[in-house]
Amino acid sequence: MLPERGTVNRAGTELVYWTWLGRGPATLLLHGIGNYGRYWDPFADAIRGRLRLIAPDARGHGESARPANGYVPAEFVADALAVLDDVGVERAVVVGHSMGGLHAINLAARHPGRVRALVIVDTSPDPLPAGAERAQRLLTGRPARFANRNEARAYLERTSPGYAAGVYENRLAFAFRDVNGELEWRSDPNALARIMSGRLPAADRWDALAAVACPTLVVRGMRSNVLSDDVARRMAQTLANGRLMELDAGHNVPLDRPRELADAVVVLAT
Repeated sequence: MLPERGTVNRAGTELVYWTWLGRGPATLLLHGIGNYGRYWDPFADAIRGRLRLIAPDARGHGESARPANGYVPAEFVADALAVLDDVGVERAVVVGHSMGGLHAINLAARHPGRVRALVIVDTSPDPLPAGAERAQRLLTGRPARFANRNEARAYLERTSPGYAAGVYENRLAFAFRDVNGELEWRSDPNALARIMSGRLPAADRWDALAAVACPTLVVRGMRSNVLSDDVARRMAQTLANGRLMELDAGHNVPLDRPRELADAVVVLAT
């Protein structure tokens, strides 16, 4: 099932979001840095209409606007609430991956009435150095554009090997835009730099996690280079109502194990 495209304007910034029809509770999907709402396509396929899904393109990403400023966590949380308001959802299950997981934690901590349950996917208040360094390198050192699809595909396969062909085709379709025949990243370099330099201190991340009261599932990829086993267990213990699930996956759990993740989210949501 293909999603529908929607837009909402918040404080002069147009936000694009994608919705999949479903019979279950509304579920907000927040992607990681450098990604986009349609990153969740494999997860949506695995959900098979069991939940109503809403996946925004975060500001500075995908088809959403690229303002010069406004890349602090509070702005991303306000954007998420604007999307929920636009689709008429008062309380949602919130699933966040990586950067999106940090925003999901803040959303649940600051606006508990809007979140019925939370799923934090391979997000760490204290990320492993290897993952942090890799993200910094790939997001700030990547080529600005590619001459054609073949060059872009080769770059994706070289820097992120091991995925099914459909994952690379998804990235070609939604991570890039065509500019005079060349492919240019949709995620804005200025936005990426501001996000990485404007992260909250680790102590604030742990405080936000401790303030979350709703049922929460922490999901860790067992081959993750971002979330360690000990930090994942501490996260589950810090939460008022948390538990941990580990899957045979790398950092991109929604791509490596979409069906297992989808089934777990459905159980938590219903």
